[in-house]
Amino acid sequence: MLRAVARFLNPVSREKRALLRRRWEQLPAELRDPRQVVGRQLVHCAYTMGPSYCSMGCTHCYLPKNANRIPLPSFEEMKEQIDANRRMIGEAGGLQLTGGDVVEAYFRAGRGDELIRLTRYANDRGVVPMIMTHGQTLLSHPSYLDRLIVEGGLRKLAIHVDTTQAGRPGFRPDGRGDEAVLHPLREAFVDLILGASRRTGVRITAAHTVTVGRRNLATVPEILRWLLSNPRHLRAFRMVSFQTEAQVGRTLMSEAPVRPDEVWKAICDGAGLVLPRDGIYLGHPDCSSMSTLMVLYDEGRVVNLLDSDEESQAFWGAVLDGFGGVGSRGEHPLDETLQRAGLLLRQPSLAVTMLRYAVRRARREGLRPRWLWQAARGRVGFLNIVMHNFMSEAELTVPRSDRVRKRLEACAFRGAVRRDGEWVAVPMCFMNVEERERLYASRIPGPGGVDLENSDQPLARYSAFLRLPRTRARRVSRRAVNSDS
Repeated sequence: MLRAVARFLNPVSREKRALLRRRWEQLPAELRDPRQVVGRQLVHCAYTMGPSYCSMGCTHCYLPKNANRIPLPSFEEMKEQIDANRRMIGEAGGLQLTGGDVVEAYFRAGRGDELIRLTRYANDRGVVPMIMTHGQTLLSHPSYLDRLIVEGGLRKLAIHVDTTQAGRPGFRPDGRGDEAVLHPLREAFVDLILGASRRTGVRITAAHTVTVGRRNLATVPEILRWLLSNPRHLRAFRMVSFQTEAQVGRTLMSEAPVRPDEVWKAICDGAGLVLPRDGIYLGHPDCSSMSTLMVLYDEGRVVNLLDSDEESQAFWGAVLDGFGGVGSRGEHPLDETLQRAGLLLRQPSLAVTMLRYAVRRARREGLRPRWLWQAARGRVGFLNIVMHNFMSEAELTVPRSDRVRKRLEACAFRGAVRRDGEWVAVPMCFMNVEERERLYASRIPGPGGVDLENSDQPLARYSAFLRLPRTRARRVSRRAVNSDS
């Protein structure tokens, strides 16, 4: 209770406000826009460089060739990374526990308890850990997810599912990349997430991440249609993130690489709406595009909540200003409720602005008050859509263009890396192209490490994928849903 009262009296710490102000000042002048999230709502999304192992053999893989040979970092090394990221992003900042597939890496190494301890440590340090995984290990061992939730305090998960995963057990790609064939697997993950929430009594939500290349571009709309088709899907997956292919790591690029505008059009086709890409900014507009949908299931309607009209932009600008620095850790709902209440009491004009906009928007959309009753019955869903356009190696070569330099300066995804004894925040694109392989090479052989798999095996899967006849039948068997990788 004392913690909750403290949140109410001091909703956003002085430290977090200072970090946000400094980040805002670092942005290129033209990106200090009322719609900008970076420097106002968050400093940046952080990530760790943890275990690099992954058995999935994706045709679009950001990891370098030596990734699967890297020993797992020690518990103390990971704690240092978490601490460094915490100093950069402040309290309630988002921290992705990633590298390769951290769940599979720790589990295969017999160090599953260590990942639980790291998740708990991140929570105790005041950040919001999100585990990035292909999910196969959790499907085979759902009790481990329960432990991550109960013992580690995990509340957020990101699960990568798409047809670029040539190593997914039971999935036999035919080169056409039909995403609909993986819907039974997606359904299994919905069951896993909702089942874990039911067993533990704790709400956990996930992001569905997808890599988009030329092969699966045409069926990207099927992913959106599946997500929007059932309210239980959106109770499990609150976000879907599409990443355009980029020539980094072990990626096998399409002959005609997809463009961001093509991917966004496919997203719009799946949503059944023309969605603006400039409703809100997450860093540089070349890097990310966002939209938020509200689904009214009883009416069969989808409403875009991030319009780009002047009134909507003014509203979201006011919200970003008023709630800047407020994050959702999920472990203490009462704290977060009182934190927001404390902010609104200090800004009564913001409360009035929010109410007026909600009333006007409801009238414009023809929404009647009964939609609130529908929401209470679970018949209204919300989905955040993000498209990330990572840069390829050629774009980052020196000398860099002014536009590329600004993209790096505004990057919303940065990880803490030690250089010459000093911790610095490295943009994700720079990490993928230049930093990662150097860091991994420095860890080989590494004391106390575990060489989980020879690095050539995933590469062999890529070659096999490219040789597949285009007419081979596609299927997802029970093994894809239930087998460990």
